Amino acid sequence: MKKLVLCWICLLFTAGASAQALWQGVPVGATPAEVRALLPEVQAPASNSDGVQLEIPAFELAGATFKVSFVFQAEQLQRITLLANAGSADQARALAQRLTTSLRSRYGLEMSTKSRGATSSVTIDRQWNFRRTVVHLVVEDGTFVRLDYSGQAPVRNNRL
Repeated sequence: MKKLVLCWICLLFTAGASAQALWQGVPVGATPAEVRALLPEVQAPASNSDGVQLEIPAFELAGATFKVSFVFQAEQLQRITLLANAGSADQARALAQRLTTSLRSRYGLEMSTKSRGATSSVTIDRQWNFRRTVVHLVVEDGTFVRLDYSGQAPVRNNRL
């Protein structure tokens, strides 16, 4: 009986540990109710567009205020997007550099993208892949800094 209980505990622990967290401990595939339970500050957006069902209107990160959007498909979390208006192109590049430094310390070097290794580039477009999580940092329209967290589908071998 003890072996059976121990087996169930191990099974439950590994099932919970395999949930892939995207941002702030929120796992990919979470339902809106699960996101609300994990982050009580989320609320319904003013308009429901592009699958956004929940948002945090103002979240401080790296010295800037971001709007956080939770994108769902079939009631399962697919992506979390953080968007900040830095005000100017110089401020957007500086914010993106601060985020790059932070993301590199957490996820390592980014994958090869348009701006890998460039510190003074006008275009900032960087991506990290870490344990089936994709993190994409981009400066849009010169002043908007966008940070996307999304899940990556597991690789399946179709060998015969």
